[in-house]
Amino acid sequence: MTIRPLTEIAEFQGCVLLQREAWGSADIDIRPVTLFVTQSHIGGLVLGAFDGDRLVGFINATPGIRNGMPYWHSQMMAITKDHWNSGIGSQLKLAQRDHAHQRGLRLIEWTYDPLESKNAHLNIKKLGAIVRRYYVNLYGEITSRLQQGLESDRVVAEWWIDQPRVRITGDIRRVCVPGDIQALKQQSLASAKEAQRRVREEFLKNFQEDYFVAGFERKDEWSEYLFMRGASGVYQTD
Repeated sequence: MTIRPLTEIAEFQGCVLLQREAWGSADIDIRPVTLFVTQSHIGGLVLGAFDGDRLVGFINATPGIRNGMPYWHSQMMAITKDHWNSGIGSQLKLAQRDHAHQRGLRLIEWTYDPLESKNAHLNIKKLGAIVRRYYVNLYGEITSRLQQGLESDRVVAEWWIDQPRVRITGDIRRVCVPGDIQALKQQSLASAKEAQRRVREEFLKNFQEDYFVAGFERKDEWSEYLFMRGASGVYQTD
């Protein structure tokens, strides 16, 4: 597997095709070639994963500023279906981190659906990101088949790449999420909607009370987010 920056129009067109395959989105929700061109010219990055000469995954990032500090917003990651669960996602994230280090960045952020246990496992358990923001129905109605039936609630993963992983201690709170939200939707959409409502309420309550996500434990039927006190003080930028 080779991972490298993408710079050519044909490579960016491959990213458009990968989005359709990975998420089954309608054209209105597909990011166009022009976005990737712009990102590569304004301080962002588009990385591709190649199996031989074939593009099998990509990840992209846009520069942003938060509290006067530059950072990358990692916008999306898509992997071709026949390479799902192959570890390419982790490799792309780690390569993105290395490029961010080279540019002197401290922080990479991205949004994800808190009900997707596989994504949470990668973001929190493997990479060591934390979560302390929750947005209700952030994108409104979107056409991705993975989101069908539920509102587009999102949390923000913060990956402080120049800091050690948070050590989980003290007063720990747990929030359970389905082990496989897509399977639950197939079994009972009403149950999936109830799970989203409950998780939303518990996340928002914990954040309001100065807790943040510091860990994640993935299990077959139910997985658990681990919340720790001190959201307002962890990884201060001053």
